[in-house]
Amino acid sequence: MPVVLVLAIAAAGCGGEEPEESVLDEIFVVPTAEPDLLPTEEDLRDRFEGTVTDPYDLLVGTCFNQYTYLDRNDLPAQLTTDIGCNRPHNGQVYAILIHNAPPGAPYPGEEAVNTWGVLQCYEQFEPFVGLEYEKSELDIGVITPSRTDWEGEDSLRSVSCYVFSRKRLLIVGTMKDIAL
Repeated sequence: MPVVLVLAIAAAGCGGEEPEESVLDEIFVVPTAEPDLLPTEEDLRDRFEGTVTDPYDLLVGTCFNQYTYLDRNDLPAQLTTDIGCNRPHNGQVYAILIHNAPPGAPYPGEEAVNTWGVLQCYEQFEPFVGLEYEKSELDIGVITPSRTDWEGEDSLRSVSCYVFSRKRLLIVGTMKDIAL
């Protein structure tokens, strides 16, 4: 699942002596507190940044945040917001792929869909970021369809690839061609 957004953030620190550290300080914002667990989505709506959206509706290039809270039954729930890349965010979508299973094929399982997604997203990583995955400070995340989405009337087969900080920090700015 996508990274949980930390609601309280600190401003980026001063750069180190090495040029690469300065670049990191300008891009990553260090979180300063644990996320709040709120009782309902309604309570959360006044505490997030961005426009609430379905994670499957995020487009290539879109920056987003994910909030985690407890619903009325004390079960974990998530809310996704589309946010401008100039604001601190969890991730940025860099590719949307359609799973290669034929129409009507049964759901292959969460692990199989995630594995397929990560392998395909790996191939798309360097063209977007501008640096090989193994040398990057960024990691690959996937938004995959659930069994319900896969087998529903829309037969959702799209897998969204996104980048996020390997250190699980918030990022600021677009990661396109960042070579980081």
